[in-house]
Amino acid sequence: MRFAIAALCLSAAVGSAGAAEVGVPERGYLYAEANCTECHAIDRGDYDSPYYGAPAFSEIANVPAMSELALYSFFQTPHPTMPNLIVPPGDIRDLVAYIRSLRK
Repeated sequence: MRFAIAALCLSAAVGSAGAAEVGVPERGYLYAEANCTECHAIDRGDYDSPYYGAPAFSEIANVPAMSELALYSFFQTPHPTMPNLIVPPGDIRDLVAYIRSLRK
């Protein structure tokens, strides 16, 4: 779990032209509900992910260094601890907006 969070933080160094576009958190939630709940807890305040090694979205959102850019970069690069999931650019914007909405 810490590896995934560290990977998210380290990915902040990678640039993304789409990071300036704003997504819709409600659509991001629907995308997460359809594609991420097999492994991740996606609801606000829920820290019990179905898959032990998968961080909860609330946990990811509250990592101090977790910027919008870091999240965009994460969803645009492959990761050995996740399935080979390709998130379309419009869905990335919405997913990032949803995760950022979970910040305390």
